[in-house]
Amino acid sequence: MSVVTDTLDLWTRPDRWPLLAALGSALILAGAYAFEIFGNYPPCPLCIEQRWVHIWILIAGVAGFAIAQLIRRPDAQILKTGADAMRGWFRNRLQALYALYKAPGALARLASLIMAGLFGWSAYEAGRHAGMEYGFWQIDCQAANTTGMTIEDVMGAFETATNVVPCDEVAWSMLGISMAGYNFLFSVAMGLISLVILFKGPSWRPDL
Repeated sequence: MSVVTDTLDLWTRPDRWPLLAALGSALILAGAYAFEIFGNYPPCPLCIEQRWVHIWILIAGVAGFAIAQLIRRPDAQILKTGADAMRGWFRNRLQALYALYKAPGALARLASLIMAGLFGWSAYEAGRHAGMEYGFWQIDCQAANTTGMTIEDVMGAFETATNVVPCDEVAWSMLGISMAGYNFLFSVAMGLISLVILFKGPSWRPDL
């Protein structure tokens, strides 16, 4: 196997994939802010919601990777001392040893399962926005919460230039696909990859 193939296989395992997935969301966020700052494409309220999902993916990915690395280091010692501590919970020592042997791998997979769920959430948010842009459905897209505003606040708003971004207009597209559409495709792909990785073993235990 080549170095590229070996590296790809290593980082598409459940104990390492969350960090790579978080990096993907970080790139999506960086692109969104680049469009806003340098391209003068301010986000609409639905765009903001999509950004928050990727922020949660970024946090969960880093946390999942860190936890996976923690459970791998003391694993060999846990197999011996943990089996003695849990003998009374199982019928015999062999079952206790087997359960502890599998537990670290299961915990590593849990991080990938969480990433799959978060990318599913991201695909939902991006899909509903893209569908609105293409006229498939309508969504109540409020740019601001006006609850509690006084007449003075309303009059003052007329004196201030405000850039209101509609949610149903495509601000930018390439090959007929809007930014929300690309976010949808990216999130679906990452979610499916996360599900596939659930069936791979951790990098420190390839037989699982």
